[in-house]
Amino acid sequence: MVLTKGSNVLRVSRSRLWEASKFYRKEADRCFKARAYFFAIVARCCEIEALLRIFDFVQTRTPRARCKNLHDLINRAFLRHWIPHDALRHWKKTERVPLRAVLHEVREARNGVHAHLFDWGLPTRAAAVNVGFVADAMYLFLETKNARNLMKHLFERGKVSGAQYRGWLRGQAPLNW
Repeated sequence: MVLTKGSNVLRVSRSRLWEASKFYRKEADRCFKARAYFFAIVARCCEIEALLRIFDFVQTRTPRARCKNLHDLINRAFLRHWIPHDALRHWKKTERVPLRAVLHEVREARNGVHAHLFDWGLPTRAAAVNVGFVADAMYLFLETKNARNLMKHLFERGKVSGAQYRGWLRGQAPLNW
């Protein structure tokens, strides 16, 4: 993906997206401490989008095939199983609402930056805490997916023995928060 800024060309990479995600997280925490709840919600939503864009960047090689908006990105995350099934089951059991629906609600909350979509009841402390909870859960789920992919890759390449791989799978902590 290439973005233009004046005469400079900025290339988007995984590390650049990861830096953006960390930046949004830090800004969201600062906004929350300053009681600027609307901006904390927007920053957390941008953080979630950056995390999902990393997966899209890695799994989709051609820039044209990458998602252009957050709605499609969320749907692709569930279509391509970026979030582990046990994490989705745990989420639904504890929260009683499908994660996809929650992520789309978060997306709609972020769309409040547009004047015609702004909702006066949205920027509350509770809403900011809830969006932060969803963002933290997404970090946990995607980190779990990365760890599983890494171990599977090491096992398939012969870097980890079958006994070590099975032992790691048995010893993996359940997805509880």
